[in-house]
Amino acid sequence: MSAARRLRLLLLVGACILLAATFADPELSLERPTYRYVFVFDITQSMNVADVPTAPPATSRLAWARQSANQALAALPCGTEVGLALFSGHRAFLLIKPVETCANYHELRQMIDGIDWRMAWEARSEVAKGLFKSIELVAAIGTDDRLVFFSDGHEAPPINPDVPPRFDGEPGAVAGLVVGVGGDALVPIPRFDEDNHPLGVWHAHDVLHTDTFTADQRKRAGERPIVGTEHLSSLREAYLQALASKTGLGYHRLRDGDDLLQALEQPALAIPREVTTDARWLLALAALCAFLASYLGRSSPRRRGAG
Repeated sequence: MSAARRLRLLLLVGACILLAATFADPELSLERPTYRYVFVFDITQSMNVADVPTAPPATSRLAWARQSANQALAALPCGTEVGLALFSGHRAFLLIKPVETCANYHELRQMIDGIDWRMAWEARSEVAKGLFKSIELVAAIGTDDRLVFFSDGHEAPPINPDVPPRFDGEPGAVAGLVVGVGGDALVPIPRFDEDNHPLGVWHAHDVLHTDTFTADQRKRAGERPIVGTEHLSSLREAYLQALASKTGLGYHRLRDGDDLLQALEQPALAIPREVTTDARWLLALAALCAFLASYLGRSSPRRRGAG
């Protein structure tokens, strides 16, 4: 047997062995970037506004945040862990600590789909304090956890600009993103009853247009309350960017799940980790290459002489 034939035979035998090995469900340990996030959703009433420019009509800010989070969740690599929390009033409440996304995808998706504004425990929306508390919450879970804080930045009642909430943490100690949700134009905030039936919108006389301390001072002095536009809402992007800068977080404006996924997969937010993956595709590819090489190695048939 010629050397060329022996080589082709060895390649064919090797291809068969590699193909047979795929039935043993081989696994391979590789170091790859993974992620560990806690998604915190603002569930205050301004998140019921349907004004996200890239969302379908009548889709609220909260609904779009949920849909985009689920879309990103489905595309994040296995080994990624995600936990869920809610923001209302001035604090965040943890629903579930980070769990592996591939093994728990359906449960995580159902929990995200179930997040509703009626889960709020206070009518106030102190966004800065809620963000600071969210950072504390994530820091208490683990050093590798990153925060993703979905909000429109609407403070209700407004903060006193002369005495803003103070951040006592270390900027950048917790990495992550503040995700802004909403449109740029001021629009009415819808009202609903406890059964989620629409009751119209909030009007100027329904809300405070200044901080509570100033409002109390004016009331005691017999002065009329200040009336502004706090019954209307828009994405307070500059405010959220300032909060992100103060706390060492990144800022991302939500457009859709693909856009969110790119923000979540930034190298700066990745955690290198050894992950066990299915190696069958690698063995099958090697078998195919060996099979093709056995044919490519064949010598071309000799041409018959002319005449």
